[in-house]
Amino acid sequence: MKTNVQHKLVQLTLKIITIFMLMVSSKIQAQTMLDSTVLVNEFLVNAKYIQADDLGNLYIVSPSNQLYKYNTMGKVLATLNYNYNGSISSVDASNPMEIYVFYKELNRVLFLDNNLAYRGELDLTKLNITQASAIARSYDNGIWVFDLGDLQLKKMRKDGTINQTSGNIRQIIKTDFTPTSLLENTKQVMLCNDSIGLLFDVFASYIKTYRFTKTTSFQLNAHYILQTTENQLNATELKIGLNKPVFQFSNKVKWSYLEKELIYLFQDNKVCIYKK
Repeated sequence: MKTNVQHKLVQLTLKIITIFMLMVSSKIQAQTMLDSTVLVNEFLVNAKYIQADDLGNLYIVSPSNQLYKYNTMGKVLATLNYNYNGSISSVDASNPMEIYVFYKELNRVLFLDNNLAYRGELDLTKLNITQASAIARSYDNGIWVFDLGDLQLKKMRKDGTINQTSGNIRQIIKTDFTPTSLLENTKQVMLCNDSIGLLFDVFASYIKTYRFTKTTSFQLNAHYILQTTENQLNATELKIGLNKPVFQFSNKVKWSYLEKELIYLFQDNKVCIYKK
């Protein structure tokens, strides 16, 4: 009997040691990756909003709502010359050849080419979307919209035809929730505010709820939700929900973007680009 108890204690001790070593290993791995980054470039910008595409271009909205396209060297490649009186709320550059610009106050989406030239627009009010709080481009060149009018996530074609709807999300989250950003990775869609993310499939069927430390920006890739806080970039695995630090910041950060081997940061009025 005593031997059996001792054996169980040994097994328990080994498990505790294994868990501790995994935690230490994970911490060391994160620290190693953080310490190995090299500053590639930095430049000053006057921005109220920043987004990036997978080609390394940056889309910067000025306080006066002018949209600029920059390369990694800080050179302006294009400027939006189609003026609205409204405020630009977000930019979706998931397809670098077709940029979606959302004007929340006007309830309207502008479509631009890769040179920021006007290609068309969508007046959501005319399509019975009374108050959109967030939009995103869909993988098949349509548009995702969250409609505050009926609290539904909707997938639409550009002609206004609705393909998918989620149903009232109050049935899912059971509390007040107003998303401020909408993201898609071709297989999933996520509605976010600064502390909650609702994950759906591309048929607008609910999958899972994630809760975060107060977040300033999000990025959704094939396997992770990347969340920027003031102090670090975190990654939450989509399948199991495990959260881990990816990049720690020396100064407060308003936005970050991870693209292949590059990490883009926006700190105060400066863009910093690091290579892993």
